[in-house]
Amino acid sequence: MIEEQGEIATASKSSELADRSTPFIRKEWYVAAMGGEVSRKPISRTILGEDIVFYRKQDGTAVALQNRCPHRSFPLSLGQVDGDKIVCGYHGIQFHSDGKCAFVPSTGTAPGALRIESYPLKEVGPFIWIWMGGSECLDESLFVDQPYFSEGWRWVHGYLHMKANYLGLHENLMDTSHFPFVHGAALAQPEHAEVKQKIYIDGDAVVLEILHKRTPIFSQKLQCIVGGSSEVDRLGYAKVRGPAGNFGHLKFTNPGNENEFYTDYLLHLITPESVHSTHYFWALVRNVLTDDEDIQKDIYQLAKTAFMQDVVALEEVENLLARDHRPSFREKLIASDVGGVQVLRLLARLASEERTGSRALRS
Repeated sequence: MIEEQGEIATASKSSELADRSTPFIRKEWYVAAMGGEVSRKPISRTILGEDIVFYRKQDGTAVALQNRCPHRSFPLSLGQVDGDKIVCGYHGIQFHSDGKCAFVPSTGTAPGALRIESYPLKEVGPFIWIWMGGSECLDESLFVDQPYFSEGWRWVHGYLHMKANYLGLHENLMDTSHFPFVHGAALAQPEHAEVKQKIYIDGDAVVLEILHKRTPIFSQKLQCIVGGSSEVDRLGYAKVRGPAGNFGHLKFTNPGNENEFYTDYLLHLITPESVHSTHYFWALVRNVLTDDEDIQKDIYQLAKTAFMQDVVALEEVENLLARDHRPSFREKLIASDVGGVQVLRLLARLASEERTGSRALRS
């Protein structure tokens, strides 16, 4: 099914779209942390409303456990790691990396009832992914492969804590008409706001394609890759399979020679913290100029600046929603919202299927 962005009638959002009342989708792989954040010292992070403690075993393997001692609810992240076990800082109760109790100092026993939840993890490239659907329902087929995190590739990546609902970020990423107004000339020209997006369904995923002609290329070194042109035609592609990410790539082509181009992979990885806050991880991956440290720094700074601009805009929306109470107000849809609408429709369906137990394997 293909849906071109056209002159659709202005309409309000409907009940078939995911909103703040839609339950989090738990049978999903989400990014929990950047690999460099997790060490032998425990840290905590709230994901889908669940407080989780992370640390590494002696062999470097990352561990994720419920960050709540079952004895007196003390945060295990305030304890310490001993060997491969974590030790509660309140009464010294020890837990194995699978969540089973290892030892209670005051009794000299290890009661089976003192068990905490453990979470399956995957570490791929710069990120640690967590399965939030319960160990007994682990589904490897729902993990999105990322073969570009390998030899011959170079990436920049980062993390932003966003005090706003995650659905707004999904909508933002599927709407390129905001580029000139939020990001300025670094990403788009004013006329690019009128460029039509192509939105279509590919299996169980929503796909966006858009071509921005003659956009500036910020680095002279990258200009050399496209025959020295200071402008490129930028073809953007993004695919959303579920709540945890927007996976895409960007093709930059010399307007005068289609054989002179390079491609970046662009990942926006979205992990709800609560209804009102989101963990926003991102990465840009390339296979050109991989040894150039100046390019590395420049791409990182450009990406971080642009993504922070999105975060600021979405936090302003969140702040207004919190203080402006108008029961009759309904947001209206315009033509450029087609991609966001399709993603919200997808997430509403996945949440419904999860509630009813009818969710199928993702294609």
